[in-house]
Amino acid sequence: MIIVGGTYDEYCFEPRWDKKFGSGLRACWAMARLRPQQNVAFYTFGNEATSQYLNQVAEGIDLTYHVTPIAHNIQFRYDYPLADPVVIPRPDTLGNHQNLLEVKGDVILYYGMIEGNGRVSGRKVIYDPQSPSNPVGFRATGSTAERLAIVVNLTEAKKITGIRTNDVQAIQQFFFEQEDAEVVVLKMGAKGACVRTREGAEALIPVYETQSVWPIGSGDVFAASFAHYWDESDDPILAARQASWNTAVYCNTRNFNFLPFESVPEIKPFLIHDYPKAQLYLAGPFFTFSERWLINEIFHCLKSMNIKLFSPWHDVGLGEASTVVPLDIKGLNESKVVFAVLDGLDSGTLFEIGFAVAKNCTVIGYVENESSESIKMLEGTECIIERDLTTALYKCLWALAKLDG
Repeated sequence: MIIVGGTYDEYCFEPRWDKKFGSGLRACWAMARLRPQQNVAFYTFGNEATSQYLNQVAEGIDLTYHVTPIAHNIQFRYDYPLADPVVIPRPDTLGNHQNLLEVKGDVILYYGMIEGNGRVSGRKVIYDPQSPSNPVGFRATGSTAERLAIVVNLTEAKKITGIRTNDVQAIQQFFFEQEDAEVVVLKMGAKGACVRTREGAEALIPVYETQSVWPIGSGDVFAASFAHYWDESDDPILAARQASWNTAVYCNTRNFNFLPFESVPEIKPFLIHDYPKAQLYLAGPFFTFSERWLINEIFHCLKSMNIKLFSPWHDVGLGEASTVVPLDIKGLNESKVVFAVLDGLDSGTLFEIGFAVAKNCTVIGYVENESSESIKMLEGTECIIERDLTTALYKCLWALAKLDG
């Protein structure tokens, strides 16, 4: 297997993360676990420090690496896993149009790179554009493939195609007609994935519910796993299902110790046919800048999941009790799930939780600093308590989808 992709320094502020991966190198680690007896040929950009690090990696896995020189190490810095990363150096200063990798081979897994372009030619190519801001279509890279599978997330696919709606079939048809793809796999985050072939075979791929969700690199693992299983079986639907399972194991553990397919009962397949229609209520204090910042981040994360949302801060704002309380109560009555920020044990938030529990709403609470004793009533009334923000937000979508299901 040939892998073409980036090698980047990754930092996350909360939860703490400081690793060297990037899409290409992470795929090398995944592939080494999936086919331990086979060599992985890795093509990437980097400087002398990159080569030195890859030399260390090659002592642990069967890796042959080829580094095309660039001046800087590239860093991705996240405030938290669902936040847009800050890229250092700024992508527009990298002169990426000058940097080119050319690779020919049999089976190639190719990730888009912000620091340069790959021009590949293969019998079987799996292409993941890997750029939230400026994804490039496969043919636009100058690459060719006898058999092409496009593995792309929905946001990137909409930018490449120019289709602004979530019309999955129109997006897939674009890749069949304009990119001459044989297979299109649309990744849809917490909702799972959708696979379609040029001949018309298609399937929704379930997401797997996990106890913990670590999304940084999850798309890399999915594409690598899909490439492995598609190469092995030539069945794209089976490959995507296996890839979804491996991705869930990675998200649950942050490592590449993949487990046999569906061997853990606690990791459950969940097929989501459409985005939920029920409304979520966002509860939490918003009296200081830091509180408003957190509420605003949560609001936009939930919106990006296509969740119908009522937020007292965004939809009502500050005001007299006689004005804001009736509107908030109306929002609560129209909601089926409540997401609550618990730190500080704000009296208004606790009232909203009690109101929701009384009307049998699902309550998902995010808390870092409160003791189990101080939230005993919430735990005792089957509220879902999470100490990781990303995990809590994913569970919001899953809770809403179950109501529709």
